[in-house]
Amino acid sequence: MSSEPRPPVRSRRRTGWLVAVIAVVVAAVLLVAAAWVLGRRGDLVTNVTIALSYVGDDGRTYSCTYDYRTPHRAPMPPEIAEEMNDRDWSQTGQLIYEWAKTHPAESWSTEDELPADDPGSTRADSSWALALDRFITFPPWTIETAEGPEYALWWEARRGSDCEDGLR
Repeated sequence: MSSEPRPPVRSRRRTGWLVAVIAVVVAAVLLVAAAWVLGRRGDLVTNVTIALSYVGDDGRTYSCTYDYRTPHRAPMPPEIAEEMNDRDWSQTGQLIYEWAKTHPAESWSTEDELPADDPGSTRADSSWALALDRFITFPPWTIETAEGPEYALWWEARRGSDCEDGLR
């Protein structure tokens, strides 16, 4: 028999588990960080904020606030941002609501095949978005970039906005 000592097998197994756990934790942290960065659209800057409200047929007041954003590489001209921020939007929410009620989105423009009166239907969301694009229009502009003239504008409703709900 040999009297040579055996290598420590148990510590190698622990080291392997430790490396695997650290790798999984690092990967999870990186995925969460990437999702957060992509979700924030960090390359965009808010230029215009528009608050809307209206009284629905049910007598409730619905309100929403939208942020209009442009990328840093193709910013909105300051005079357009100022004009849109200074505009009186106080009646616009009611106008959008009335138009959206009488012009419901076609089923092909929604994200689902549900009937319009189904609580899960996106018809109200689509109808509101179509009306929003009709009543909130920006003056045209382009920004000269390295790739040529460019225009980009995104809008996003702030958390707590419920304007679409009055159409359900």
